[in-house]
Amino acid sequence: MLDFLRKFYAHTAGKIITILVGLLFIVGFSFLPYIMGVRGGLSPNDVAAVAGKKISMDDLNRYYGKLENEYERMYGNKLTRKELKEFNITGAALSSLIADKVLESKKGVFGLHISDRFIAKNIASFPEFQKNGKFSDKLFKAVLLDNHMTPAVFEKRIKNEIARSYIKRIITESFSAANMQFINDYMIKNKSVSFKIAVFNSKKTAAAFLKKSILYNVGFTARAKKYGGTVGKIPLFSEADLIKSNYFTGYAMTGSILKAVFSTPAGSVASGIFPVSSKSKKNEYAAVKIIKIYFPKYIAAKDKDGKNAMAKQKELYAFRKEREFLDYYVDYLESKAGVKINRAVLSSFRPY
Repeated sequence: MLDFLRKFYAHTAGKIITILVGLLFIVGFSFLPYIMGVRGGLSPNDVAAVAGKKISMDDLNRYYGKLENEYERMYGNKLTRKELKEFNITGAALSSLIADKVLESKKGVFGLHISDRFIAKNIASFPEFQKNGKFSDKLFKAVLLDNHMTPAVFEKRIKNEIARSYIKRIITESFSAANMQFINDYMIKNKSVSFKIAVFNSKKTAAAFLKKSILYNVGFTARAKKYGGTVGKIPLFSEADLIKSNYFTGYAMTGSILKAVFSTPAGSVASGIFPVSSKSKKNEYAAVKIIKIYFPKYIAAKDKDGKNAMAKQKELYAFRKEREFLDYYVDYLESKAGVKINRAVLSSFRPY
C-alpha cells in the first residue's frame, strides 16, 4: 500500500490531483438528497450540474480516486469491492463535488475578489513547479501538458480552490462555542439513566401492556405482573457503562432500546416494544419506563503533565461544531442552488 501511494504521489498526475484537492478534501460525506433529481437536459458526459455549472464523469472519477486512496491510507490496506460499496465513496465524492460547485457559485455573495497576482504567487510557491528553489515556467507548462491541462484552466481551478477555502473560513469563523454550550453538551452526552424493564413472552401481550402504560403511566410494575410479565430494575448507568454491564448482555439489549432509554424523559414510558432474550428464554419482548436521569457536573481532567485538559477538550469540541456548522450552511446553500443529477449516467458509473 505504501509503495502504491509513493508511486501515486511521485507521478505528475498524483501531484496535480494533490494540488487541486489540497486542503479542501471533503466538504460533505453524506449522499445528497438531490439523487432524486431529474436529468434536466444534462449531456451524457455530465453526472450533475449546480446552477448551470457541470460536473463531468471525469471530475467524479478523479475525486473518487482521491477518496479511495485516502480511505486505503486510513485503513492501511487495499479495499475490496464490498468495502467500497459499503463506504459509498461514489456518494461521498459527488456530495463533495456538488458542495464545491455551490461554494464557487457564491463568491459574489461573500464579496470575494482574488487577484491574478495573488493566484500567480500561490502557483509559484508549489514545489512541483520549482527548480533549484525557484519557479520554473518551463517545468510548470511541462507538468500541465503531461496532465492534458492548459495554464488558463489550471489557474481558474486554483482560483476557485482559493475562493472556496476563504468562504469556508468565513463560515466556520462566524461560529463560536461558549463554555456553557460545551459543558451542557458534555452533561447531555454523559448523563446516566435508571429504568425499569418489563419483559413478556409475546409481542401482542407486550403491546397491550405498553398501550395501557402510556395511557395511564402509573403502576408500571403491578400492571406488568398482571399481564404476566417480569420486571427488572436497572440502576443509573451512562450509555457507555450500560453497554459494558451484565444487564446489557443479560437482556441481550439492542441499539434501539439504548436510543429509547437515553432519549425518553424521566417518569415516562418509552413508546416502543423491544426484542430481548435471556439464557432461559428467546424471542421475548420488553417495555421500559425511565425512573431517573442524572446529569453529571463537568470535571476537567488532568493530562499526564498535570495540566487542566479542559482547554484541549473545548478546542476539539469547537472544531467539531465548526465542521457541523459548515456542513449545515453548505446544505442550506445547496438547497438554493438548483442542483440536478443525471441518474442514468450516475447509475452507469463503475470505478472498480
